[in-house]
Amino acid sequence: MMFESDRSGVPRAYVTADVAAVDAIGLAADWGWNLNTGQRLGILIPHRTAIEENSGLAQLDRSGEGVFATWRYSAANAKTSGPQIAYYPDLEHLLEVERRMPAGIVLVGADETHRSWVTAYSPTLLAGKPIAAVEPAIDPVVAVAVATFTDSVNSSTGLVDRRDRSKVTDGLQRLLRHGYAFTPEQLIAAALSANWQGRAAFALGALADDVLRGVRKQVRERYADGIVERWQAAASDRGREGGP
Repeated sequence: MMFESDRSGVPRAYVTADVAAVDAIGLAADWGWNLNTGQRLGILIPHRTAIEENSGLAQLDRSGEGVFATWRYSAANAKTSGPQIAYYPDLEHLLEVERRMPAGIVLVGADETHRSWVTAYSPTLLAGKPIAAVEPAIDPVVAVAVATFTDSVNSSTGLVDRRDRSKVTDGLQRLLRHGYAFTPEQLIAAALSANWQGRAAFALGALADDVLRGVRKQVRERYADGIVERWQAAASDRGREGGP
């Protein structure tokens, strides 16, 4: 992932699901316009009927100030690189928006399922009850393992490549055998923080879920013996240096 463009500077915000949808759209649109990008808003919705169900969306559609795309099509096919409003997406679709590095991303309908995204990017809360960070915090040894995955995974393909998937699977299995706990949420948040593409981070979480459930995986590419001990030593060094 070392050759990926830095995503940390993309402005991000969210409105939680307890805020009325029409009010949330107004806040999200104002936030996008205030970025002053000179581009129209991209609005990603689950289906076209969402426009009929939300007067705020309908107004943006009539005015031409919003360019709409549905989740049925890849978010990467959105017609504008301006600020993107992600309207009630699941986590996978939200992370697809991250792939294109638009001028800004605002999530409408945020809830606990989006905690890994909130934890990784600390987006601005526009309205509603704040989404708590992923808890517990990721184990330092697991965090070092994610850093190793980051250095070894092909940035252009993420975990699509079988060799990358095999090696990461081996690493996760070794962590489990050594007694280290982790959750898909923790790994997704850590991967996003390490600048992974959104879809690759989501794939890491799905792979972790399989490993935790004991799904049999064919592992052909492996880390060298002693890799967990090296992760432990690196985590200890980070702790002494006050690193993350």
